[in-house]
Amino acid sequence: MSATLTSPDITSRLSTTGQLLVRSGIEIGRLLDGMAHDRSPVTAQVPPQTLFLSKLLYVEPVRGYMMLSYSDHKPANSAVLATRSLTFRCNHRGAQFAFTGDAPRQAAHQGEPCIQCGLPTAVLGMQRRGNGRVQVPAQAPVTCDLRMGLISFPGKVVDVSLDGIGTLVSDPAIPLCAGTRLERVRICHPQCEPFYVDFEVRYVTRVVLPGGERASRIGCQVVGARDVLEELIRLFIVDLA
Repeated sequence: MSATLTSPDITSRLSTTGQLLVRSGIEIGRLLDGMAHDRSPVTAQVPPQTLFLSKLLYVEPVRGYMMLSYSDHKPANSAVLATRSLTFRCNHRGAQFAFTGDAPRQAAHQGEPCIQCGLPTAVLGMQRRGNGRVQVPAQAPVTCDLRMGLISFPGKVVDVSLDGIGTLVSDPAIPLCAGTRLERVRICHPQCEPFYVDFEVRYVTRVVLPGGERASRIGCQVVGARDVLEELIRLFIVDLA
């Protein structure tokens, strides 16, 4: 990923609130990439009461993993590799972030040994120290009704970024292509009233979902008023303050 982050920034959004739960995969990738670029220290507590001090070396959002440097403390490295999942903390650009890394294992980056973990699906951001524990809301599916002329078909919104880049999943039989305008897509979520968004399709790829079902993965751009985009963003970047 590029180290130059030019899109709206999660840390900037945190300046107007106390805590954010980030569930946008696009924004999580950008945030972790920024930590790697800044060489921000990343820590984790591992049994028995051992501190693992590291830095992010590389973030691979498409394949879903990240690479971290080994700690100078060898027992901490061994403890990390013996765990199933870690909770990392990082002070980055004036804010604190917490995120998990599953299935740590030995790997190599640019010829040097390192530790590879799965990418988190959520990141908790806190503007300052002293915030107590929060209960993370369960993630509910964001469903949608897509329309092409007189045709209506169901789909899911699986990602959206601060700058309106989105990802939809739908039936692979629907004839979509780059440049298609999807108007008045009805967005449904248990925590809000339905609302409408326009998307412009950027690309379409065929994928196999974890359950074995085939689907179309649709990369798109939200078009229209900023307030409508904000409604969609709030389903993926949740203000917990």
